[in-house]
Amino acid sequence: MLKYSFKIALFALITAFVCTGTGCTDRAPNTEPLSSDNSTPLMYVDGRHIYTAAGERVILRGYNEMMIWSTDPGGEWVMEEMAKTGANSVRIVATVDYSAEDLDRSIQNAILNGMIPMPECHSATGDFDRLQLCVDYWLEPDILEVLFEHEEWILLNIANEAGDINVTKEEFQEGYLSAITQLREAGIRAPLVIDGADWGKEYVNLLKSWPVFNEHDPEQAIIVSAHTYWVGSEEEQKDHYRYIIDEVTTQHIPFIIGEGPTPAGYDCMDSPYQWAMDQLEEHEIGWLAWSWGLVRNGDCNDPPRFDITDGGHYGNWRTDEGYQIAVGHRASIRNTSRRPCSIPNAGKNCISPQN
Repeated sequence: MLKYSFKIALFALITAFVCTGTGCTDRAPNTEPLSSDNSTPLMYVDGRHIYTAAGERVILRGYNEMMIWSTDPGGEWVMEEMAKTGANSVRIVATVDYSAEDLDRSIQNAILNGMIPMPECHSATGDFDRLQLCVDYWLEPDILEVLFEHEEWILLNIANEAGDINVTKEEFQEGYLSAITQLREAGIRAPLVIDGADWGKEYVNLLKSWPVFNEHDPEQAIIVSAHTYWVGSEEEQKDHYRYIIDEVTTQHIPFIIGEGPTPAGYDCMDSPYQWAMDQLEEHEIGWLAWSWGLVRNGDCNDPPRFDITDGGHYGNWRTDEGYQIAVGHRASIRNTSRRPCSIPNAGKNCISPQN
């Protein structure tokens, strides 16, 4: 954060002197905003795949962790625990109350442990009217400072699961087109990740909207993401994956599973997660498991279904499902994740631009 600290301090000082009348805002008028260093190479999208600035093609394999509610909000030790599985990415759960200092430390600790950070805003979950609240969070000067400081490695997940089942395709597109415009005009150049509506489970409108979003984006770097809490019979749940895989691979859509494959749907009943792990590995589609477990989940806890660890420590698996997802299954994170060679602590089996 030091790179822009003087600008932030100056911004605050100017605001304090200028904003003295009734109805004034907390932003100083005519103040030059922070800006990205346009010479910094970034992660990017080519076809349906994600690449590092060095040109390494990365298939995401990692975890979600609820950093905003954590006893280790900056990831000082829990990032290292996740990294012991060989994970190459982490989705950092934030809200509009997550401080810039904690966001900065979480991102930095993820990178230092070989994991690509994907910060996301959880404050619009299930409520599309709150999408702008998340956009405003990313546009706060101290948050922008953090994003610019680490922009080489960031994938920015605009909002977690914004909207319920009633969000129309038109509303969905209008809201995210506005979000893309605002974020790009603020100087954010990193790839943007857009979740499906219906608490992340919707994917038909999401996939159909990707060309609209990507064409609108001056960086041409939009990734779409669904969450796997679907319910129904085993075959019905498999059909969700089949539809997505067919669309993504034939239409060349950059797509990830942002939460999943989950071992249960939102009804807490079994889901074919191991079959899904195999399918996603075969078709080179990224996924991030929900969730590592330093912060326990509030849903499906009798018995627990979503916590991978008990207390966030590697090897202290809370469920057999968590063990299989992290290290046990042939398509587990340990067995399929490869880090880009250009990231710190990449390891021996890292990906170079040539392979």
